[in-house]
Amino acid sequence: MKRRDSIRLIAAGLLASRLTPAAVRADEWPSKPVKIVIPFGAGGTSDRFGRLVAAGLSKSFKQQFYVENKPGAAGATASAEVARAQPDGYTLVLAGMGPHVTGPALNPRIGYDPIAHFTHIAMIAGDSTLFAVHPALGIKTLPDFIKLAKTGVAIACGSPGVGTIGHLSLEQFRRKAGVMNVTHVPYRGGGPLATDLLGNHVSSAFIATASGIEQVRAGRVLPIAVTTSERIASLKKTPTFAEFGYPEVDSTTWGWLAGPPNMPADIVHRLNLEVRNLVRMPEMQQRFAAESMLTKDLDAAALTAFLAEEVRRWGALVAEAGLREK
Repeated sequence: MKRRDSIRLIAAGLLASRLTPAAVRADEWPSKPVKIVIPFGAGGTSDRFGRLVAAGLSKSFKQQFYVENKPGAAGATASAEVARAQPDGYTLVLAGMGPHVTGPALNPRIGYDPIAHFTHIAMIAGDSTLFAVHPALGIKTLPDFIKLAKTGVAIACGSPGVGTIGHLSLEQFRRKAGVMNVTHVPYRGGGPLATDLLGNHVSSAFIATASGIEQVRAGRVLPIAVTTSERIASLKKTPTFAEFGYPEVDSTTWGWLAGPPNMPADIVHRLNLEVRNLVRMPEMQQRFAAESMLTKDLDAAALTAFLAEEVRRWGALVAEAGLREK
């Protein structure tokens, strides 16, 4: 069965067992606690910011918003559960690039369509990706790295894992710069990658800025470039890839609030406004800045359009690189 046909069947099954939006009294919502599912374990970036958002929304709506951690299948377990939930506004998910963008691109049998099977509500924040090297590599700039790689010297470059934004950013860079001989070394998360970069067990890495910033500040690793379209405040002296002529190497690991498909428009609008107000608060902006996080102020329609483009472009790279599962 073709993937398109499979998605249609899944969509039909999802919609057949749920309440229609008309059955939800948006004017009475929320009249009971609202669950925000976190697709990963406690203590990570998704969990920390999910809890901040839950606390903020609890205050705004004068009703409890609570977090439920449900790790599994790189976030797909929780996401599939929310895709099947009733669209009544009482089950939401802290969506992210892994389970909602790169995961479906890598695995066509993931069980849900990242756009059609969710209501995309409001952007929260995103983590930029930093390309850093160990000082022992003997280079200080991106042109130095490219020159060294083109001499045929074996260079290992780590990422937080196969299919992560760090990995795909490396794939973009290898293709655009013509350094396909740089070897990808996948890790199980940013923590182990940061440790091995510090110990020079891997000489370079595409790592989440929040995971590598302290080592950069301590001078233990060298920042070479960031994957954002503009320089970030916490690394003002570090150029972007675009400044070196590689604007395609542009990536951010975004996190946003989503829910099941066909949520009532009034509920989506109210949630969108409150999350955006929460993100704009000085204390939240300070928290984001401390962790080198980025923000993007979008209404629900603009968010959905933005994510559809992210799904398209990362899906194209996964196909080009031959990373899609058979």
